[in-house]
Amino acid sequence: MFEGRNVGQGNSNLAVCAMNKSLGIQLIVYSLLLAGLSYFVHHLSPTLARPTLITGLIGGAFCLAWGARAVAGSPGKALPILTLIPVSFVMLSQTVIVWTGGSEVVTGRQGAAVVITVLLALSLGMVMRIAYTGLETYGQPTNAAKETEAKSGTTGKRAA
Repeated sequence: MFEGRNVGQGNSNLAVCAMNKSLGIQLIVYSLLLAGLSYFVHHLSPTLARPTLITGLIGGAFCLAWGARAVAGSPGKALPILTLIPVSFVMLSQTVIVWTGGSEVVTGRQGAAVVITVLLALSLGMVMRIAYTGLETYGQPTNAAKETEAKSGTTGKRAA
């Protein structure tokens, strides 16, 4: 039943699947978007977006490597998640800084704010996508199982 899967520990009834090729391709596309959009933000507003550029290029390079490993067949999910969490935190801080920038006039602030917000959403989406890929619960009845029990008249109670 759990062949080829990493089984959760403890009393958990969870089986967690590892990375697969389609997720690796998504991670490669994300890495290219991260690097490209961070460079675009730096082009829009160079004074505000230096941390975004550095994080985008370094995080994009790491995510590209992890995506290539996943496409090659490596099952590990820890390294991509450990890369995406700091990227998400930097994008969150940059989003807050750019949107609440104060009264100083900086060229390209609004455009940079929108693109950094998109980068934040993409980063959080990739963290969630990788973390919950292949997560299946065993032992808990689904709605279909409940309907089958109701139709057949079995309720799971012991006969007296």
